[in-house]
Amino acid sequence: MDFGKLAGLGRLVMAVALLATTAACATVVGGTTQEVYVESDPAGAECKIDRQGANIGVVKPTPGRVSVSRSKESVIVSCNRDGYEQSNEVLVSSFTGATVGNLLLGGVVGIVVDAASGANNKYPERVMVVLTPTSFPSDAARDAHFAGIQQRLEAGAKAEIDLVNSRCSSTNRELCTIEAKQISDARDKALADLDRRRLAAKVVPG
Repeated sequence: MDFGKLAGLGRLVMAVALLATTAACATVVGGTTQEVYVESDPAGAECKIDRQGANIGVVKPTPGRVSVSRSKESVIVSCNRDGYEQSNEVLVSSFTGATVGNLLLGGVVGIVVDAASGANNKYPERVMVVLTPTSFPSDAARDAHFAGIQQRLEAGAKAEIDLVNSRCSSTNRELCTIEAKQISDARDKALADLDRRRLAAKVVPG
């Protein structure tokens, strides 16, 4: 008897059971809409949420929440504020995993319904849009501005990871590890994008 395979199967069964218990059916539990918390640095911006060229929501001023319908298509968040360049962020729709619950509870019909409605996809629950001043008086001022944002991004990511770990139990440790990695990956992506913005920022000595 291959105990390694049995152990792997046991973990798979536990994962499926967990998803079935917590997620059940995407349409039933998650619905076809969700809220996204939009904030900007600095606050007080007007942010438009567009999908496939159509406006689906506005937050004015930031920070604020907006309700959007779930979809497989990405969403573009465009923010404007006087004295700053327009900044855009793309929210990528991701699979929630609730379809596993549909397999157990709703069968093929449930999966088809969720796929058509977009209910088995979800956007990030919050987005931070960093606004860059139209110009900086010096390289030092530019670097100080972006260094402050970098510190806040790193501190926020650490707080999120600490929260995940504090809520984690021995039975879902693997899922917590995955969630923590997703947060760290998002942090690294944001930091790389921030550095690109720093290098592209305009410096106009006064």
